[in-house]
Amino acid sequence: MDRDQFIKNLKIIVVLALIIGVLGAVLFLFYGFAVIWQAMAATVVAIFLSILVILFIVLSVYLWIKNLLLKRELEKTKTELDRCKGELNRLRRQLEETPKNP
Repeated sequence: MDRDQFIKNLKIIVVLALIIGVLGAVLFLFYGFAVIWQAMAATVVAIFLSILVILFIVLSVYLWIKNLLLKRELEKTKTELDRCKGELNRLRRQLEETPKNP
């Protein structure tokens, strides 16, 4: 009878160990899945942010070059405007100096 009690206790212990092992394995799988899912999500976010940063850098370089070209064009236009003002003033003086015929 002592041996039967021992076998019953051993069966209970083995069943409890199996239940605890299965629960541990399931929890470990969920934990592993959560870690993998978190890593995938972090990778997607990191890739998205990297692409966004690269696009902003490209946009800033494009706008800087466009600004530089516009400033150059503005200087050319100012020079042309100054030349036209001088020509206009010269022609006005010439017009004022000419005698008026009634």
